[in-house]
Amino acid sequence: MKKYLITKILLLYWFCSSIGIAYAQTTDTENYVQSINYLDSTKVSDPYKKRSQTVQYFDGLGRLKQTVNVKATPLGRDLVTPFIYDNIGRQPREYFPVPQNSSTGGAMYQQASGAVPYPVADPGNIYAGEKIFSEKQFENSPLDRIQQLTQPGTAWSTKPVQYAEGTNRQNDNVKKYETVTSWDATNKIYTSSVPQSSLFTEGQLYKYTTTDEDGNKTIEFKNGRGQTVLSRKVLSASENADTYYVYNEYEQLAYVIPPAAAIATLDTTVLDNFCYQYRYDSRYRLAEKKLPGKGWDLMVYDKQDRLILTQDAVLRTTINSFGARGCYSRSTISSIGLFIQDFSVIQPQG
Repeated sequence: MKKYLITKILLLYWFCSSIGIAYAQTTDTENYVQSINYLDSTKVSDPYKKRSQTVQYFDGLGRLKQTVNVKATPLGRDLVTPFIYDNIGRQPREYFPVPQNSSTGGAMYQQASGAVPYPVADPGNIYAGEKIFSEKQFENSPLDRIQQLTQPGTAWSTKPVQYAEGTNRQNDNVKKYETVTSWDATNKIYTSSVPQSSLFTEGQLYKYTTTDEDGNKTIEFKNGRGQTVLSRKVLSASENADTYYVYNEYEQLAYVIPPAAAIATLDTTVLDNFCYQYRYDSRYRLAEKKLPGKGWDLMVYDKQDRLILTQDAVLRTTINSFGARGCYSRSTISSIGLFIQDFSVIQPQG
């Protein structure tokens, strides 16, 4: 009986080996996760079915070390992506996948440690010595904020994107728009107005400066709640293009003031022709909005806060557009109806 069982096991092993059920020549000395996605329908694991296969290798700390996409190239060769970390576990470089000359069925490729140009060999010289990684430079603090980012490619090696953080200074001249919001009982919405602006005092805002590869600067000023107050494009040493974001007393976006309006007095004409305006209902839903040079758009919601009716200035004189949603919040009806002042009755036209 024992001899019979041994013979049966040996035959089963030979059968599995002959049909290639061992999908990948993986290792028992590395931590890995093997994933197989079949591209053809099958009920059981079948090595002859079309599939995509990926093997992810992890180091002793559970960090991704190498990814092998088995036979992922058009020629049926492996794509290998290395992952490198610095001494405190940060990932300063992100590498492109490197094509290999053959396929090992998922086995891990030899990989160099440290910040080297090619941790995994490029046997086919596909990249021809090009810089195949993006590189980050972190500040020397526990926050690990990025100070500089260099894109892949040798041509970009001397053109990094630079980041700087700080607080606003008095000479930044950031305008402080404060709204006055009141309840419109007739239309059941909150309306806001913008009185004359003042300036933020020094140190009231966070300042984030981004300098792109061509030396163009974009500066964002944010308040203590993380809301963007000003987005500034630096055009020259003496000229900026400022876009302001104005929030009401309930921390809702009430106005977007583009550069052309930011240098003018905010009267009704400037607001209507240049600015974006927003109004909200008692449940803090967007009820009305106005785009520059356009009339007010109205919005109506159902009891589940789903948008069911919209109306612009032209439809307001003729018809409404409306929609209905099913139990899964998917749109089921889209139509138009006669205008009714309180939106209580909608008469579809087809």
